[in-house]
Amino acid sequence: MNDADVSKRIQQMVRFIGQEAEDKPYEISVSAEEEFNIEKLQLVEAEKKKIRQEYERKAKQVEVRKKIQ
Repeated sequence: MNDADVSKRIQQMVRFIGQEAEDKPYEISVSAEEEFNIEKLQLVEAEKKKIRQEYERKAKQVEVRKKIQ
């Protein structure tokens, strides 16, 4: 390879690395957003389950009180 070929190859590598550096923050952002949404959904579902269980417990208490009266 002559100097021109080497220089051209180096420029190609520099452009590739530059493109990767531009793409990486977007990929990280998308991945973080996905992880956040998954975690948020899991927390919401867990809280919904707790609320349902509490509602069922209170409904049973009401039912027991009605039977006692």
